[in-house]
Amino acid sequence: MSRVASQRETIDFAAEAESVVCRLRDSMADVIARVPGLTYRRPNDLAADLGLATKLAWKIGRCLDVADPFASAQFVPGPTGMRAFLRAAQRRGVPKPALDVVRQAYEDFRKLVRTHGGTRKSFDMLAAGLAGTDQMRADLEHRRLAFEGNSYIWGVRARTTFRANIVHPSTDPENWDLATVRGAIDFRRMRPKVAWRIPRPTSIDSRHSIHSNMPRAALDRRAADGVPLLIDFCSQPVPQFRTVIGLGGDVEFEFVESPVGNMGRMTCVTGELLRRIEPRYRTELYPDLCVIYPVRTPAEVLIFDLLIHESLFGDGEPPTPELYSDLFGGGPGVRYQPADRLPLHDPLVYLGNGPDVARTPDIPRYPEMLRYALEQTGWNGREFKLYRLRMQYPTMPTTLMLRKPLPQRPPERRA
Repeated sequence: MSRVASQRETIDFAAEAESVVCRLRDSMADVIARVPGLTYRRPNDLAADLGLATKLAWKIGRCLDVADPFASAQFVPGPTGMRAFLRAAQRRGVPKPALDVVRQAYEDFRKLVRTHGGTRKSFDMLAAGLAGTDQMRADLEHRRLAFEGNSYIWGVRARTTFRANIVHPSTDPENWDLATVRGAIDFRRMRPKVAWRIPRPTSIDSRHSIHSNMPRAALDRRAADGVPLLIDFCSQPVPQFRTVIGLGGDVEFEFVESPVGNMGRMTCVTGELLRRIEPRYRTELYPDLCVIYPVRTPAEVLIFDLLIHESLFGDGEPPTPELYSDLFGGGPGVRYQPADRLPLHDPLVYLGNGPDVARTPDIPRYPEMLRYALEQTGWNGREFKLYRLRMQYPTMPTTLMLRKPLPQRPPERRA
């Protein structure tokens, strides 16, 4: 019953909000059109002619110029700004009836805010959830606030977290191999004695079973104690770990205690090669090539790269990015329901072929890092297509997925 009521309230809110916001915008546009000698083209015209503060003029301009009413609602000025706008229009000779229409429409808007949001911040979240445009701006603002809160709550933060999955055909014709490079740039503890772990890559089939017994090896043969560090790309002294058993029973690596803040800042990069990790052709247990990135560290930037060997797929279609909440799904079984899927407005971008196109200021020496990984595997870097998803202030706890349907087994392979 509560779910039906919630859906009805959403429909009512959308219809009412669209009507109220459109009436307010129309009345404000009418007032501007009545200002003698003012030809409005951009927000600076309002600042220059009406003497409004630049920020207020910009908000009014955005409110009027953004076509989507739910996106423009977030730019409606507050009471002080609206009074300043109406006083300026009155001084320039706009008739009182036109100003009164704006006052009434604005009062209806404030009632809408109180009824459905309670506060202006809550209302702006409701409106952003219905907006068809400009959602990236709203996402980024709220994700930045969440990053600051998560840094305090969990006691760690990083400038960049990243993962590059390099997918190549196995030496046998039935499977594919995975070289994975993962890391955190400028990882810091914000309070002492915070435990933080590095999970190891595994395979998960469509029945949610975890497979971790495939042959694997550290890309850097100098790595000690089982931690597959890429030593030349880590900060010095090399980060130290202890071995722990994770929730799924697999071995994980936990940072040992270190100083807090900048005195304990470190960069940690690991690299592993997993042979015959999953089938190359579609099966009941593996219908897709699906690489995942569990987001567990508060970070300013996340980079998720997928390098696919050009021989694995012939259609040229990019993978599909998906984002899932891990509040009620996820975990070792990775069981997600449709309701667990979150909006994802950050695009997956095709950058070209080879490690040289991977250059980014977010990860120092990144192309060199990927070239090193490819040299250890013996693979030709020019034969890989590189796709990237870059996200500022990634939401956590969530899981990012890059998914692409596997091809059917060719007839000669069936025989």
